[in-house]
Amino acid sequence: MAILEATSVWVAVRRPGFLFSSWPWRATAYLLSSTPVGLIGLIAILTAFAVGGALTVVLVGVPVLLAALLSGVPMGVVERRRLRMVGHRALRDPHEEPEEPGLGPWCRKRFCEASSWRELAYTLLFVTVLWPLDLMAVVFALAVPVGLMATPYMLAAYGGGESTMALKQWAVTSYPQAWALAALGVLLLPVAAYALTVVAGARAGWARMLLT
Repeated sequence: MAILEATSVWVAVRRPGFLFSSWPWRATAYLLSSTPVGLIGLIAILTAFAVGGALTVVLVGVPVLLAALLSGVPMGVVERRRLRMVGHRALRDPHEEPEEPGLGPWCRKRFCEASSWRELAYTLLFVTVLWPLDLMAVVFALAVPVGLMATPYMLAAYGGGESTMALKQWAVTSYPQAWALAALGVLLLPVAAYALTVVAGARAGWARMLLT
Protein backbone atom coordinates (compact mmCIF):
# COMPACT_ATOMS: atom_id res chain seq x y z
CA MET A 1 0.00 0.00 0.00
CA ALA A 2 3.04 2.28 0.14
CA ILE A 3 2.56 3.43 -3.44
CA LEU A 4 -0.84 4.83 -2.55
CA GLU A 5 0.82 7.16 -0.07
CA ALA A 6 2.93 8.82 -2.76
CA THR A 7 1.95 12.44 -3.25
CA SER A 8 3.98 13.11 -6.39
CA VAL A 9 4.13 11.37 -9.73
CA TRP A 10 7.93 11.37 -9.50
CA VAL A 11 7.82 9.61 -6.13
CA ALA A 12 5.21 7.12 -7.33
CA VAL A 13 7.02 6.10 -10.50
CA ARG A 14 10.07 4.97 -8.49
CA ARG A 15 8.16 2.80 -6.03
CA PRO A 16 7.29 -0.90 -6.21
CA GLY A 17 3.69 -1.48 -7.12
CA PHE A 18 3.51 1.58 -9.35
CA LEU A 19 1.83 -0.37 -12.16
CA PHE A 20 -0.94 -1.54 -9.81
CA SER A 21 -1.66 1.93 -8.46
CA SER A 22 -3.84 4.72 -9.80
CA TRP A 23 -0.85 6.77 -10.98
CA PRO A 24 -0.63 5.47 -14.57
CA TRP A 25 -4.33 6.20 -14.97
CA ARG A 26 -3.97 9.64 -13.43
CA ALA A 27 -1.05 10.49 -15.70
CA THR A 28 -2.96 9.33 -18.77
CA ALA A 29 -6.08 11.22 -17.70
CA TYR A 30 -4.00 14.37 -17.18
CA LEU A 31 -2.62 14.18 -20.72
CA LEU A 32 -5.98 13.30 -22.27
CA SER A 33 -7.84 16.07 -20.42
CA SER A 34 -5.62 18.59 -22.20
CA THR A 35 -7.60 18.00 -25.39
CA PRO A 36 -11.02 19.37 -24.34
CA VAL A 37 -9.42 22.18 -22.34
CA GLY A 38 -7.16 23.13 -25.23
CA LEU A 39 -9.90 22.97 -27.85
CA ILE A 40 -12.31 25.07 -25.80
CA GLY A 41 -9.57 27.59 -25.08
CA LEU A 42 -8.53 27.78 -28.73
CA ILE A 43 -12.10 28.34 -29.93
CA ALA A 44 -12.72 30.99 -27.27
CA ILE A 45 -9.53 32.91 -28.03
CA LEU A 46 -9.96 32.78 -31.80
CA THR A 47 -13.57 33.91 -31.45
CA ALA A 48 -12.62 36.78 -29.14
CA PHE A 49 -9.88 38.03 -31.44
CA ALA A 50 -12.08 37.67 -34.53
CA VAL A 51 -15.07 39.46 -33.01
CA GLY A 52 -12.92 42.04 -31.25
CA GLY A 53 -10.93 42.78 -34.40
CA ALA A 54 -14.07 43.12 -36.53
CA LEU A 55 -15.73 45.49 -34.08
CA THR A 56 -12.69 47.59 -33.24
CA VAL A 57 -13.70 50.22 -35.79
CA VAL A 58 -16.75 51.03 -33.69
CA LEU A 59 -14.80 50.66 -30.42
CA VAL A 60 -17.12 47.89 -29.25
CA GLY A 61 -14.44 45.34 -30.01
CA VAL A 62 -11.82 46.91 -27.76
CA PRO A 63 -13.17 45.37 -24.54
CA VAL A 64 -13.40 42.01 -26.32
CA LEU A 65 -9.74 42.24 -27.35
CA LEU A 66 -8.74 43.23 -23.84
CA ALA A 67 -10.65 40.22 -22.52
CA ALA A 68 -8.75 38.01 -24.96
CA LEU A 69 -5.46 39.36 -23.63
CA LEU A 70 -6.57 38.34 -20.13
CA SER A 71 -7.61 34.85 -21.23
CA GLY A 72 -4.57 33.46 -19.45
CA VAL A 73 -6.08 34.28 -16.06
CA PRO A 74 -9.01 31.79 -16.22
CA MET A 75 -6.83 29.29 -18.05
CA GLY A 76 -4.31 29.55 -15.23
CA VAL A 77 -7.04 28.68 -12.73
CA VAL A 78 -8.02 25.59 -14.72
CA GLU A 79 -4.43 24.46 -15.24
CA ARG A 80 -3.45 24.87 -11.59
CA ARG A 81 -6.38 22.64 -10.65
CA ARG A 82 -5.50 20.06 -13.29
CA LEU A 83 -2.04 19.71 -11.76
CA ARG A 84 -3.64 17.95 -8.80
CA MET A 85 -4.25 14.98 -11.09
CA VAL A 86 -0.53 14.24 -11.07
CA GLY A 87 0.06 14.90 -7.41
CA HIS A 88 0.90 18.58 -7.26
CA ARG A 89 -0.54 20.31 -4.25
CA ALA A 90 -2.88 23.23 -4.83
CA LEU A 91 -0.86 26.13 -6.20
CA ARG A 92 -1.13 29.57 -4.74
CA ASP A 93 -2.91 32.10 -6.91
CA PRO A 94 -0.08 34.42 -8.08
CA HIS A 95 -2.40 37.39 -8.50
CA GLU A 96 -2.87 40.15 -5.95
CA GLU A 97 -6.18 41.66 -5.00
CA PRO A 98 -6.82 45.13 -6.51
CA GLU A 99 -6.81 48.09 -4.16
CA GLU A 100 -10.36 49.06 -5.16
CA PRO A 101 -13.45 46.99 -5.98
CA GLY A 102 -14.87 46.84 -9.47
CA LEU A 103 -14.03 45.50 -12.90
CA GLY A 104 -11.88 48.46 -13.94
CA PRO A 105 -9.41 48.26 -11.04
CA TRP A 106 -9.31 44.47 -11.41
CA CYS A 107 -8.38 44.71 -15.10
CA ARG A 108 -5.76 47.40 -14.49
CA LYS A 109 -4.21 45.27 -11.76
CA ARG A 110 -4.10 42.19 -13.96
CA PHE A 111 -2.54 44.04 -16.89
CA CYS A 112 0.23 45.33 -14.61
CA GLU A 113 1.13 41.89 -13.23
CA ALA A 114 3.89 39.82 -14.80
CA SER A 115 2.01 36.66 -13.84
CA SER A 116 -0.85 37.63 -16.20
CA TRP A 117 1.54 37.77 -19.15
CA ARG A 118 3.18 34.49 -18.16
CA GLU A 119 -0.29 32.91 -18.06
CA LEU A 120 -1.12 34.39 -21.47
CA ALA A 121 2.12 33.01 -22.95
CA TYR A 122 1.38 29.60 -21.46
CA THR A 123 -2.22 29.72 -22.71
CA LEU A 124 -1.25 30.57 -26.29
CA LEU A 125 1.33 27.80 -26.31
CA PHE A 126 -1.11 25.39 -24.70
CA VAL A 127 -3.98 25.91 -27.14
CA THR A 128 -1.74 25.72 -30.22
CA VAL A 129 1.02 23.22 -29.39
CA LEU A 130 0.83 21.52 -26.01
CA TRP A 131 -2.55 19.80 -26.10
CA PRO A 132 -1.85 18.17 -29.51
CA LEU A 133 1.50 16.95 -28.14
CA ASP A 134 -0.23 15.55 -25.04
CA LEU A 135 -2.73 13.70 -27.21
CA MET A 136 -0.02 12.40 -29.53
CA ALA A 137 1.95 11.08 -26.55
CA VAL A 138 -1.04 9.00 -25.42
CA VAL A 139 -1.83 7.75 -28.92
CA PHE A 140 1.76 6.76 -29.70
CA ALA A 141 2.32 5.13 -26.32
CA LEU A 142 -0.83 3.01 -26.48
CA ALA A 143 -1.17 2.34 -30.20
CA VAL A 144 1.45 -0.42 -30.36
CA PRO A 145 0.48 -2.47 -27.28
CA VAL A 146 -3.27 -2.11 -27.87
CA GLY A 147 -2.89 -2.85 -31.57
CA LEU A 148 -0.90 -6.00 -30.83
CA MET A 149 -3.38 -7.12 -28.20
CA ALA A 150 -6.18 -6.78 -30.75
CA THR A 151 -4.48 -9.10 -33.26
CA PRO A 152 -6.52 -12.25 -32.40
CA TYR A 153 -9.74 -10.27 -32.72
CA MET A 154 -8.62 -8.79 -36.04
CA LEU A 155 -7.74 -12.25 -37.33
CA ALA A 156 -11.14 -13.65 -36.36
CA ALA A 157 -13.33 -10.68 -37.24
CA TYR A 158 -11.71 -9.37 -40.41
CA GLY A 159 -9.34 -12.09 -41.56
CA GLY A 160 -11.71 -15.01 -41.48
CA GLY A 161 -9.23 -16.81 -39.25
CA GLU A 162 -6.78 -17.00 -42.15
CA SER A 163 -4.89 -13.73 -42.52
CA THR A 164 -4.65 -10.21 -41.11
CA MET A 165 -2.07 -7.47 -40.68
CA ALA A 166 -0.77 -6.66 -37.21
CA LEU A 167 -0.33 -2.89 -36.89
CA LYS A 168 -0.63 -2.83 -40.71
CA GLN A 169 2.97 -4.03 -40.85
CA TRP A 170 3.19 -7.78 -40.25
CA ALA A 171 1.17 -10.55 -41.86
CA VAL A 172 -0.46 -12.90 -39.36
CA THR A 173 -1.74 -16.19 -40.76
CA SER A 174 -2.44 -18.28 -37.67
CA TYR A 175 -3.87 -17.98 -34.17
CA PRO A 176 -0.60 -18.97 -32.47
CA GLN A 177 1.04 -15.99 -34.18
CA ALA A 178 -1.87 -13.75 -33.23
CA TRP A 179 -1.81 -14.77 -29.58
CA ALA A 180 1.98 -14.40 -29.43
CA LEU A 181 1.65 -10.82 -30.65
CA ALA A 182 -1.17 -10.22 -28.17
CA ALA A 183 1.10 -11.44 -25.37
CA LEU A 184 3.81 -9.06 -26.57
CA GLY A 185 1.28 -6.24 -26.44
CA VAL A 186 0.49 -7.08 -22.82
CA LEU A 187 4.20 -7.00 -21.98
CA LEU A 188 4.54 -3.58 -23.62
CA LEU A 189 1.71 -2.02 -21.57
CA PRO A 190 3.98 -1.41 -18.53
CA VAL A 191 6.45 0.36 -20.81
CA ALA A 192 3.64 2.60 -22.04
CA ALA A 193 2.51 3.26 -18.46
CA TYR A 194 5.96 4.39 -17.37
CA ALA A 195 6.48 6.45 -20.50
CA LEU A 196 3.15 8.29 -20.12
CA THR A 197 3.80 8.95 -16.45
CA VAL A 198 7.21 10.44 -17.15
CA VAL A 199 5.76 12.62 -19.91
CA ALA A 200 2.91 13.78 -17.65
CA GLY A 201 5.34 14.53 -14.83
CA ALA A 202 7.60 16.61 -17.06
CA ARG A 203 4.64 18.38 -18.62
CA ALA A 204 3.11 19.20 -15.23
CA GLY A 205 6.42 20.42 -13.83
CA TRP A 206 6.83 22.84 -16.71
CA ALA A 207 3.27 24.12 -16.28
CA ARG A 208 3.82 24.58 -12.56
CA MET A 209 6.92 26.67 -13.22
CA LEU A 210 5.04 29.08 -15.48
CA LEU A 211 1.84 29.29 -13.45
CA THR A 212 3.30 30.16 -10.04
